[in-house]
Amino acid sequence: MKRFFAVFAVAALTATPAFAQEFSGARVGVELGAVDDDFAGTDEATYGINAGYDFDLGNTVVGVTGSYTGLFDDDNSDFRDLTLAARAGFKATPRTLVYGTLGYTNLDANGFSGSLDGVKVGLGVEQKFGNLYANIETRYGNYEADGELYQTVIGLGYRF
Repeated sequence: MKRFFAVFAVAALTATPAFAQEFSGARVGVELGAVDDDFAGTDEATYGINAGYDFDLGNTVVGVTGSYTGLFDDDNSDFRDLTLAARAGFKATPRTLVYGTLGYTNLDANGFSGSLDGVKVGLGVEQKFGNLYANIETRYGNYEADGELYQTVIGLGYRF
């Protein structure tokens, strides 16, 4: 985690306004976070990857995003969450995007026989540093069989 913040600080200090400020194109990133099945219960540390494509329409950005989330905990090694979602947001500044997501999610975890389908919503902020970006996002997943997950992640990525 300390390494992430060190990279974030170096990127922030070395970014210049000369870099393109558009949010268009393909992007890929990694994320670290925590997931909880009842919001105020026991958190589990997560890791993940995400990729997407965005269209910059001026002050508005729309796109698609997909992600894979896993747990660091060896006891729950069968946990994985896949998501495919739409993403839409507005530029709070030329380099800051406030966005929301809505899409399909599929959860496979210990304790369930098979996987569960559901809907996931999210709210996040993305900050550009040239082609690099950092983000923080909170998500809620509602699954079949009354399953719920709350997740908060921080991420670092690259926009092509």
